[in-house]
Amino acid sequence: MNFPTPSNWRTWEPNPIVVKELRQAVRSWAVTGMLMVFLAVLFFVTVGFLLGQSFHISPNQALGRDIFQFFLPVLSLVGFVFIPVYVGGRLTAERLEGNVDMLYITTLSAARIIRGKLLCGIYLTVLFFSVCAPFMVFTNLLRGIDLPTVFVLLVIAFLLSILSLQAAIFLSCLPASKGLKLLVGLPAGGFMMSLVGMMTAMAHELMREGVGSRLGTWNFWGPALSLLFIGLLLFGFLHLAAIALISPPSANRALPLRGYVTGAWLLTVVVAVIWAVTEASPWPVLAWSSFTTGVLVLALLISAAEGDDQSVRIRRTIPEFGPKRGLAFFLYSSTAGGLAWTVVLAAATMVFTWLVLDGGLFDWLLALWRAGGTTSGRISHGDLDNFTRFLSTIFLYALAYVLLGLFIYRRFQPHRPPIFAAMTAVALPALWAIVPNLVLFFLNKLSWDALQERQLGNIFNVFAMKDRSFIVDHQLCALALVTIGVVLNLRWFLAQRAAFQPLRRETLPVVPPPSHDRAPV
Repeated sequence: MNFPTPSNWRTWEPNPIVVKELRQAVRSWAVTGMLMVFLAVLFFVTVGFLLGQSFHISPNQALGRDIFQFFLPVLSLVGFVFIPVYVGGRLTAERLEGNVDMLYITTLSAARIIRGKLLCGIYLTVLFFSVCAPFMVFTNLLRGIDLPTVFVLLVIAFLLSILSLQAAIFLSCLPASKGLKLLVGLPAGGFMMSLVGMMTAMAHELMREGVGSRLGTWNFWGPALSLLFIGLLLFGFLHLAAIALISPPSANRALPLRGYVTGAWLLTVVVAVIWAVTEASPWPVLAWSSFTTGVLVLALLISAAEGDDQSVRIRRTIPEFGPKRGLAFFLYSSTAGGLAWTVVLAAATMVFTWLVLDGGLFDWLLALWRAGGTTSGRISHGDLDNFTRFLSTIFLYALAYVLLGLFIYRRFQPHRPPIFAAMTAVALPALWAIVPNLVLFFLNKLSWDALQERQLGNIFNVFAMKDRSFIVDHQLCALALVTIGVVLNLRWFLAQRAAFQPLRRETLPVVPPPSHDRAPV
């Protein structure tokens, strides 16, 4: 969004998407009706609690807390469900092929469109919160809850509402049909509904412990700032992903996302190490490596669906200089570059995890921080070795499935869209897990013990194995499958790497202009 400055204030104009959405929201009976119903619920609930208290002889010392515990779920339901569904539903309708709306005829950039939708949702969220805030502050006068607790819980609910709004915008931008979006939206809606319960439970715990007495301690600000940091990273990723989804296919959609994820990887490494050293426990690093591995597995599937063809628009931006072009190969939109970038990040994650937890780096940092202090919650060498083997096996299996899916796509279905390669990569582990167990079922040998036995090639069996020593066999099997996938795709990868060249315009020979002199008679 272009913000007004002293140099451009005469020509500055607000985001037209915000103006359009707010005008339609004002005319919509859905928003107006929901606002009036919301205000009526707050008013009558307050009156009902006060009238009920008048029939009791002894005053209720926690009346304000009881009313607040009713207001917060209602506000969370509006912020987590109603506003995201409203904004996301309108964006989904505009994304339909039969609806020729501003998304298909405007010259606005994809970033301004997404920011406009987001700002409209934020405005509606502020509107509903401004209606509810006086009622919640009023509960402080009825005893049972202090103002710092009220404000902290309102801030948490507001931030979660903005995150839910951005998640709804991201889901609305998915290139899928109505049925598939509904299939994806139902679990997402269920998760948003569960956030209401989580917010209620969090509020009950904070009110029980008392937030006001902990605002000056690191025990409150440490976890709060860490969760805020994670939420901001997730918000930024969903925002950039939504912009990439509605950008034209000729744009370099992967560059901002991969750059953002790489920067987030570096920042989260620092935060995880700080928490590990502060708590004198390696568990924060274990949690970071587990979450990072899951994100990189998802990145493998996204890279498989990007395709090989690079537009002229992308080739014009490829650097001429060798090292810069080599770095751009990992960050620009292409399946080969995406796979290489993911493998590099995964290798760095595994190496760093090993250095911190098993290579002595954690003990050195802890000694530097606490001058030789002891650790709490240390993990034995055997458990640590199994953990690193488990994560590496999961990623290797995912990489093998993606490589085999790419080979099947290029060999048998090259005329289909690139997303078919990602779908094949998802179908392979499902078939590998279902078919052998289906055979055991018809042979009447299927049991829980059979599911917990070693099944090489089955990624789900890694989670269900009873004997964890079989993880070594799974790791070797995953390495063998990756080797086969690399051999099958090596020629294609080298061809893609060689084709990653900047666009060069051919210089035509200079032709002299024709002479206008007349020939002698």
